[in-house]
Amino acid sequence: AGETLESYHWLLKVCLSLMKCSPQTIVTDRCKPLEAAVSQVFPRSLHRFSLTHIMRKIPEKLGGLHNYDGVRKAFTKAVYDTLKVVEFEAAWGFMVHSFGVIDNEWLRSLYEDRARWAPVYLKDTFFAGIATARPGETLNPFFERYVHKQTPLKEFLDKYELALHKKHREETLSDIESLASNTAELKTKCSFETQLSRVYTRDMFKKFQVEVEEMYSCFSTTQLHVDGPFVIFLVKERVQGESNRREIRDFEVLYNRSVGEVRCICSCFNFYGYLCRHALCVLNFNGVEEVPLRYVLPRWRKDFKRIQAAADNGLNGGFVNGTDRVQWFDQLYKNALQVVEEGTVSLDHYKVAMQVLQQSLERVHSVEDKQE
Repeated sequence: AGETLESYHWLLKVCLSLMKCSPQTIVTDRCKPLEAAVSQVFPRSLHRFSLTHIMRKIPEKLGGLHNYDGVRKAFTKAVYDTLKVVEFEAAWGFMVHSFGVIDNEWLRSLYEDRARWAPVYLKDTFFAGIATARPGETLNPFFERYVHKQTPLKEFLDKYELALHKKHREETLSDIESLASNTAELKTKCSFETQLSRVYTRDMFKKFQVEVEEMYSCFSTTQLHVDGPFVIFLVKERVQGESNRREIRDFEVLYNRSVGEVRCICSCFNFYGYLCRHALCVLNFNGVEEVPLRYVLPRWRKDFKRIQAAADNGLNGGFVNGTDRVQWFDQLYKNALQVVEEGTVSLDHYKVAMQVLQQSLERVHSVEDKQE
């Protein structure tokens, strides 16, 4: 149908009908027709632009400049090495004036849209992993492994089914491994690591574990300002700068003692869904031995699907819509998943689960025979 307002509007309407509600945040490529369609279909959603797509386009958009390497490095520094808006503005100004690219159309349009893609402007937007905010990091859009812009519709539908099948299989295997392994390999004696090794899925725990390990690169935590229950701390960290030189960077962390709220200027929690090394240092400094539960998102828990299934069953109160096949599928899938998860505990559990599933299938087939 082409990249038109009408085609995007139709597509987003279909998505809305499937989701039943508007998403909190939408991340897309920069595209005027798509931007207009999002504002029409999801007027209350926050629309942000993908930093990954922007960084990928740098060679295409700026590769022809005679001072390309310098511009690219300055661009990357402005995006990733700034923690405050004033720092970003200064770094951007230095780039466009020092390299004479103030009239570059692509850079000019990016600057106009900066509040929708530059990390310093997005710290109050909750992404939980769907946006990148670290240098050298890329997102691998799931369907890009299977389709591209020139993929015919019929081939797209076939590959779409294949992609979803593989994705479900990967998620199921990951869930099984997370549930089967009650203890993860600990690399420190930090209580935060021990706590979340029992809670997080295997993949999420590995990401959080990096933050725990990197607490040791933070060598100073000092109190800057106190205002009632609110305290601002300064955490100093040794980081790797240009040419592999070690640099010291300052991170301000706001801590509310009364409610256990902690917020770092790097905004790791909003970007990725787990606390950063700087926030952990402040909690540790204040004698807190466990990550507050508000920072342990249910979606990252290894028992999330089981809890969600129980909650959904409770909300439905056992009621099943006599015509809603989607609801039937959801209920069957969630209940079957619990049998699958329990069936991986041991060989005996597996044998019982297989027997139950086979008996269930035979009983379902018997319903078809009676109807005939």
